[in-house]
Amino acid sequence: MLTVLTVKEAQQRILSSLNGKRTDMEIVPAMNLLGRVAVEEIVATEMVPSFARSTMDGFAVRSTDTFGASESIPALLTLKGNILMGKEPPGNLEPGEAMAIPTGGMLPPGSDSVVMVEYSEVLGNQVAVYRPAAPLENIIRIGDDFQQGDTVIPAGHVIRSQDIGILSALGHLQLKVYARPRVSIFSTGDEIISPAEQPKPGQIRDINGFALSAQVLEGGGDPQYRGIIADEKEELRSGLLASFDDADIIIISGGSSVGTRDVAVKVIDELPGGGVLFHGVSMRPGKPVIYGISGGKPIFGLSGNPVSAMFSFILFVRPVLRLIQGLPAFPAFVPYVEACLETNLSSPGGREDYVRVMLSGEESSGKEILLRARPVFGGPGLLSTMVKGDGYFVIPRDQEGIPEGSKVKVFLF
Repeated sequence: MLTVLTVKEAQQRILSSLNGKRTDMEIVPAMNLLGRVAVEEIVATEMVPSFARSTMDGFAVRSTDTFGASESIPALLTLKGNILMGKEPPGNLEPGEAMAIPTGGMLPPGSDSVVMVEYSEVLGNQVAVYRPAAPLENIIRIGDDFQQGDTVIPAGHVIRSQDIGILSALGHLQLKVYARPRVSIFSTGDEIISPAEQPKPGQIRDINGFALSAQVLEGGGDPQYRGIIADEKEELRSGLLASFDDADIIIISGGSSVGTRDVAVKVIDELPGGGVLFHGVSMRPGKPVIYGISGGKPIFGLSGNPVSAMFSFILFVRPVLRLIQGLPAFPAFVPYVEACLETNLSSPGGREDYVRVMLSGEESSGKEILLRARPVFGGPGLLSTMVKGDGYFVIPRDQEGIPEGSKVKVFLF
């Protein structure tokens, strides 16, 4: 029997065992920054944009020259010239004048708004304006995006595509970020073979090594797939020790259950400078998860069942990945959708159940789209429950089920 912890207790034990140190830092080109974590705050060293520009094709004008303009009595302005993209205007705009300007063109000094092409007409050397333009209409002013001295990227921020855009606008071609945590991944089991091989009776291709590597990538880490190791104690021990210098986190897939051939817990417990801190969590799927420390490095033993392994990763490995990258272990907000459960679900209580669901939408009488959650039934060895599922919700350990029609929070995969 496993002496199990609750999910929260297991998470707290993991986090309290870590020293909180960040990984090394590195300088990364702007084009490769997506998903990386900024080490330092980035402050705007200049105004963005650095010049006032038009948001529409039309005519740069003084708004006061257009007051009272209408279809029947247009404002007639002298056409002074054309503003070219990427060029300075051909002069200042004086009262009673207009300049043709493209979207993104630089406003001439003296102008304060742009009349859209749709509300104007060229008549020889004049422009007829059929609608008044308000001050600042259809323009972006200097510094409207960012003022000099504004914080553009806070320290500890995960870089998104829009952040890369503003960095390029400021001329930042590279950024100091936390290095990706290196994660060594071992698949264990006498029955496990390479995905490139044809299974014989009793053999299965390695699923977890590849799925967990992908989860590491999603979490901002650098997966180092170490291949397949047989259920032999010394072989696993040697493999783990050989990976220590190149890994920040070690994951063993398989060998975490209470069986004579499941050697992971024994190997982890006998590694120098640490041992097993817990073995078993009151959750389904993923109960037989192992966590230990050796030489200050976190080591996870995950179930050989793919669904169990992937949920254990979400709940226990991902927070450590975040910490090592300079982020809080748990984000302040995890996106979810609310959906109506399509069927009654029972749960034995005393453990957290992670229920995979498919989402569908239907239009209510009020034109509101209502989401419905349909459970995807299947055991922890059936990866189809994750492939078909759009996300999952949790039945708390103090509940013995959820009735049909209940609203549930679905966390998306």
